[in-house]
Amino acid sequence: MWLIIALTAFFLLGLAAVMDKYLLSKAKIVPLRYAFYISVFGGLISVLLLFFVDRFSWPKDQLWLIILSGLAFYLGLYLMFLATARAEVSKVNPLVISLTPLAVFFLALGLGVEKLAFYKLGGIVLIALASYALAHIGFKKNRLSAGIWGLVVFACLFFALANTLNKIIYQNAPFLEAFIWLRWASAAWALIFTFFLGGWSEVFHFKKQSKKQVHDQRLVFGLNQLAGGLGVLLLQYAISLGSVTIVSALNGLQIFFVMVIVYFLAKIRPHLLEEGMTPHFAHQKFFWSLILFLGVALILI
Repeated sequence: MWLIIALTAFFLLGLAAVMDKYLLSKAKIVPLRYAFYISVFGGLISVLLLFFVDRFSWPKDQLWLIILSGLAFYLGLYLMFLATARAEVSKVNPLVISLTPLAVFFLALGLGVEKLAFYKLGGIVLIALASYALAHIGFKKNRLSAGIWGLVVFACLFFALANTLNKIIYQNAPFLEAFIWLRWASAAWALIFTFFLGGWSEVFHFKKQSKKQVHDQRLVFGLNQLAGGLGVLLLQYAISLGSVTIVSALNGLQIFFVMVIVYFLAKIRPHLLEEGMTPHFAHQKFFWSLILFLGVALILI
């Protein structure tokens, strides 16, 4: 069951990633703003889940873990967007998706959350390599600076810490109740950091655009939040049911779904994302897709 939930989550997150790409191509990336809106909107939308909770209570036994996880998630977002602003979304996001499962593997092992057979690490590595390669086919091979690499590595570590702590929390509290508190914690950290960094002007400053541009971007943003929010909810539910390491590793499938969605969009709206597909690139993508699914098969055995 957790596998179907995880696959659905990664498809929705892939859909959200395509919309992210569209939105990021239309505006300058402001790290504080993007981390703020994702965290705060997540906290606001999670209020709707209260209708599905029988008894909502103060999580006194898990409070410090929830606070720490919320902080880790927010810092992961902020550092990822900081790296993206200094490099390219097409370079940074695949790195984060590829490296985070490796960090989860060692964190989960070190904290005693779970142990996996050693050969499954090979599957995780294959997924990481394949997802990174798939995302870079057709792009110029520009090197990232040491500073950007540092931001990416720390973003991965914070995301890995958040997911590992979430697994511990889900083992000791009802899922929906824990999930709501986690979203509220990351929203609270977003408000705290924005306040102390004096970033309100960055968060609420938007360049002037035509009414049609504003309408289109708001529509895409709304759909993006819906797909992303459902994707995160299902992803966290899959983590609560299954292995945090394996579910995190399967995140590489998100890039495969992005590739498929972009391919079909290119057929319908060729100029929407300006993606091309030559036979040479198609062969490369087919090869790395096979490697990706080989990695998936290894971790699911």
